[in-house]
This record gives sequence, structure tokens and C-alpha cells, in this order.
Amino acid sequence: MRRTSSILKKHRSGERVYVPSDSRDNQYILAEIPLTDNLIDLVCGGIDKTADKPYQKFYQSLSHKVFDIVEEHGLSHVNFVANNRLVRVRYSGEQQVLHTEQQSFFFYCPEHNSTFKGYFDGAVRARKVKILFLATGQELRVNSGKFHFKVSQAIKDISKKIGLAENEIKLRDHQHLTFDVFAKEKGDTNSISHTFREIADRYESQNQSISKDHTSITYVVASIPMARRLLKGADIDYLSDEPFSKLYQKIESAFNNSCNANQINQAAMIANGVSPFVRYDEDETTNVAGELISIGVNPNNAERRFCVHWEADRLVDTLRFVFFADKSDETHHNYGKFVNQAITAVRAFSDEVNWKKESDDIIVRVHQHIMLNV
Repeated sequence: MRRTSSILKKHRSGERVYVPSDSRDNQYILAEIPLTDNLIDLVCGGIDKTADKPYQKFYQSLSHKVFDIVEEHGLSHVNFVANNRLVRVRYSGEQQVLHTEQQSFFFYCPEHNSTFKGYFDGAVRARKVKILFLATGQELRVNSGKFHFKVSQAIKDISKKIGLAENEIKLRDHQHLTFDVFAKEKGDTNSISHTFREIADRYESQNQSISKDHTSITYVVASIPMARRLLKGADIDYLSDEPFSKLYQKIESAFNNSCNANQINQAAMIANGVSPFVRYDEDETTNVAGELISIGVNPNNAERRFCVHWEADRLVDTLRFVFFADKSDETHHNYGKFVNQAITAVRAFSDEVNWKKESDDIIVRVHQHIMLNV
């Protein structure tokens, strides 16, 4: 009995992930509505294409309906977005929204930020309308199921108010946990534990059931600044057309070694200046377009898969390693082992490149997403 108990305790310990006490939670939910002619007719009865801003009335009417309903549901931080940009959400003590050509970054602090605001150009017909719900308050992970349920009810009411068919709105629930892998080396000795259960399972434990007809992905992104120490020891010929070829080969080798040593079978190294976003895709296609790289993952495919993107003539500001979980990584309904493997792989990489852990950060963000139709 004593031996069995010891083995069980050791196994469960391996499923827990200990992260710095100052790690940051984020949760946001995106409701996506295709902008069809039917939607326009339902909201405002048509548009005047001869006007300078033919879609202004449509956007204003729809956003007004949305904000009225979400306020009735007690949701305090909601944005209406129709600008054909990828929505990104990040933690920041200062609330602000920044736009690039292809992305909209929403920076906020869950504890003290809230707003209702629209982002659209009345002269442009967007491909879809997005309603961004940002979780507020403390204990986001503990209350994530309640937040999801509240948003779902608001979306159902919005759909009913507009007159949409059932399941015409996609709901994407995103949750992040962000921390510096080397916080302990910098003096933060306190830690908290997570088990990273699949979101639907976690909601079930919070007495908040969701449809079984949903997709789910889990992955980890490590952001590594291009510190001076990475360049040392690499043969760089600045007069060459491809001066950084050997540098990236060195980094790629260290990345591969760290993955192999930690039994990671699906990962990507991005070092070409584009920003990765991961989505559920049974075909697992990867597409580079402008400032973005879309990486499709299928958690049901456990085959070994690596993709590497770097350009020998370009020195990037930040390297990004992406580690993907598949269904085999979910043991006892959690992804703790997988997250620990990713963290250990990042540490192994840092050892190989002689990273200065006491002063330089490597930020890891654990992503968990689910998508369903409402």
C-alpha cells in the first residue's frame, strides 16, 4: 500500500504546474457574426451605397443593440469590433487599444478597467462583426465558467433580438496564463499551482455545462528577446546577403535539442518577424500573410510535426517557440504534464544558449481555447 500511494502521489505531482505567484490571468470571449446582406437587412433594412460612409448607420445601430443587452446582463467591459483585424488581448496596468494594419491589441487590467466602445469605419464593409467580452475582477480562472455562461446568455439574447438563426454566432473562449520562466532566479520564490484542465471539464466542475459540440486547443508560446548573448559565438557576416543564416541554424539546433530531450513532438519556431496565431484546423495548414502567420492544429493528430520559419537576411526582435498539445497530452483531464514539458524545454534551450536568467526574461503564455456555435 505504501508503495502504491507513493507512485500515485508522484504521478499527480507531475501533473501539477508550479508558476510564479505574480503570473497573470486573462480571459476574453469573442462572439463572431458574419456580416451578410441578411444581417444588414435585419439591423437597419439596407444601406445607401452612394453615401460617404454607407455602413455607419448599420454599425451604430447594431452596436447600440449589443451594448444595451450586455449591460442588462451585468457585463462591464465589452468592445464592438468591425475592422477586419485580428483581435489580440494582453494584460497591462494601463488600458489602451493599439492598431496595426492587420491586428488590434487590447491592453487592460481585469481588476480596474471597463469600457463600452466601438471600433469600425463606416466607409468599409467588414467581413465579420466581433463582440469582445473581457473578464473583469479577481480570481478569473475560478470564475471563468460563470463569465462564460453570462456571455453565452447575452449572445443568445443578441441573436434573438436581431433575428438570427440558432448557431449562427461563433463563440471563442480564450484563456491565458502568463509568467516569466525565470522569476525564481530573479528573487520571486513564491509559487502557485495549476492543473490546466480542459476548459469544458473545468466549467463542469464549476457547475457550468457547455455544449459537447465544441472544439478545443491548448498550446504554449515562449517569447524570447533577441538578446546580445544569442549573437555571440555565431558566425555573422554583415556584408553577406544572408548574414544571420548560421545564427538561426544555431538557434534552431538548440530548439530541436530541447524539444527532443523533453519528448515534445509538435512545435514551431517563428523567427521571421511575423506574429503567430493558432487555430483549430483538421487540415493543419500554415499560412503567412503580411504581419501574421496562421498555424492550424488538429489535437486529434498525434503525429510528430515541426515547422520552422526564419529569414537569413533579417534579425528579429523576438523569437517565438510554440508548443502544441494533442489529445495524448491530456492525462486525467488536464494538461499539466504537457505544460511542464514546455517549460522544461524552454529552460533547456536557455542553458544551451547561456541565457542570463537573473536579469533577462523569457515570457511564457499558456493558451487554452474552446469554440462553439450559439
